[in-house]
Parts: sequence; C-alpha cells; structure tokens
Amino acid sequence: MNDVVTLGVIGLGNAGAPILNNLYKSKKYKLVAFDIDNNKVKDLPKNVITASSIKDLASQCNGVLTCLPKPEHVLEVVDGKNGLLHNASPNMVWIDTSTTDFKQTQKLSSKAATYNVLMLEATLTGGVYALQNNNMVCLAGGDKQTFKIWKEVLQDAIGEVVVLCGDIGAGAIAKVVSNMLAFTNMVAASECMMIAKRAGLDLENFFDAIRVSAGNSFAWETVVPHIFNQKYEAGFTMDLACKDMNLSYLLGRDLKVPLDLHMEVKKKMDKAREQYGDKEGCYVYPKTLVDELGESLSMKGWDNWGYDIKVVDGSIVVKHKNRPLSKHPQYNSENNG
Repeated sequence: MNDVVTLGVIGLGNAGAPILNNLYKSKKYKLVAFDIDNNKVKDLPKNVITASSIKDLASQCNGVLTCLPKPEHVLEVVDGKNGLLHNASPNMVWIDTSTTDFKQTQKLSSKAATYNVLMLEATLTGGVYALQNNNMVCLAGGDKQTFKIWKEVLQDAIGEVVVLCGDIGAGAIAKVVSNMLAFTNMVAASECMMIAKRAGLDLENFFDAIRVSAGNSFAWETVVPHIFNQKYEAGFTMDLACKDMNLSYLLGRDLKVPLDLHMEVKKKMDKAREQYGDKEGCYVYPKTLVDELGESLSMKGWDNWGYDIKVVDGSIVVKHKNRPLSKHPQYNSENNG
C-alpha cells in the first residue's frame, strides 16, 4: 500500500458508522464517506471528506469498504455505470463487509477483476457493541496476498482478530452459518430461561451457572443480558436477522443440505418479526414467550450492561461489563468492568 492510503466507506448505518469511526481514530488514513441519507454524513468530523456520489468517492480512493444491509443494496452500489466498479481508481481494492449471498459475491468479484479491482470479503461477527469498541471479529474471504496487504486496514476498521476463511465466497458462508447457529442458540436460551422462571429459580444465579456448564455459548452470554434489560440487541434489526436466516435457507437449498432445525428456528424468527416489526432488535424472540406465558424475565441492574470479546486459544470469550455482582464470586473480579 501507499504511505498515505485513502479509504472510502459507503453506507453509514449500524456497521458503517462505527467502521468509519474506528478508521478515523487510528489516524492512519485519509477518509471519504458516502451515504444516500444526507443526515448520516452531515455531522462527520471535518477532516472526513463527504463524497457527492459513489462515482465521486470511487475516483478518490485506494480502497473502499461497503457496509450495506442486503444483497440487492450491494448490487445497486457496485454495479452499473454509476457504480463503484465502473468508476474505480486504478488498482483499487473493494472490501465488502455486508452479509450477502455468496454466489452474488463470487460473480461481483469476477466482474471486479475486469475493472482491475481486487476484492476482499470482511464479514463481521460478535455484535454491534463490539464493533463500536473496535473489538469485533472479521471473517474474511479472498486472495491470500491481497488479504496480507490489507489485513491491517481490516484490523483498524473492525478488530484485532481477522480470520481468512478461504477464497471469495467463504467469508459470506462463514458469516451466514455463524448467525444461523447464534439464532438457534438464542431460541434455545429463551426457552431455558423460561423453564428457570417457572421453576422458581433465581434467574441471575441460573444465568451464571449455565455459563460454566456444557450448555454455554456466545448466544447464552449475550442473549440473556438482553432479556434481562429488554433491549434485545437493538443495533441489529429483525429485518436483517430474518434476511440472514433466509440466506442460510438458500445456502442449504443450493448445496442440498437438509436444514430441519434451522427451518424451525426461521419460522420462530419470522413470527417474532411479524409480531414486533422489522425495526425491533434481533434478540426479540424471547418476548414472544414472555407475552404468551405472562412471565416477565426482566431483571433490575442490567441497563448499562455491555461486553468486550477476546479470542483465547482460538475461541471467542465474552467479557462482561457493568453488570450486577454475581452470586458466584469467581466472576466478579474479571467480568464486572
């Protein structure tokens, strides 16, 4: 890369805004931003350039990160005469952080090559809260040499842990499957919490007991606090969650893998979306049980809860912050921030 790299960020939503902010805080790059919603660019730091169009942004940048909600938005931004590829600067690298369809990604990567544009996938996992702290995990896909050159940018934008999953398409598959597992665990966690409630157990004590059991998961660690504070991971909407669940369905269909359990979870997610709306947080499913059974799972003292993530021996570990003291003393020194 050049000594001074100009990076563009297209899409300043729940992922794009923190990515731009993380890059800005690194103080390494000249930054250019674009969003179709002018309200999202009006309060940017004065030394971040606001592009008037995708064409304007593309012509200025060595690398461009797209942070877009759905596959159709990626296609709209990247393809066509007014799109990113047609207007790219020489030898530009396009980094797509969007959760999208792997076949579309592969086709767009091949098309990018005809414009002398290299592509990397940089899909995100770990939650929006972690991204805001430059602490998310990146599941990447692409050419090894391109990845090696641009890995530092991914770390500055997303977080220290960046894993190359394979060639283009591998990042999309890994991210979709990761969400598939997370939402399956979310449904199971919700049902387990309701069992504990109806059995008369202390819910906070039960939460911490499962954390040291074989039943623990990233979803358990992060879903249950959202059940307690009733915020339901508002940074990632049900609209996007159900979009990802449909991408999982398409993946199974295309690869001829039966997804019986997934389809049951997808049905429950779709029901929650219909009940509470597209904009509700992706962890809202537990509320369907609360409303159906008339049993509250909310707990006092969890309003300011948050978390960081670390990778220990190759596995993600959730580090809790600002939670009530645990009844298990071994948790309190390390997990209460």
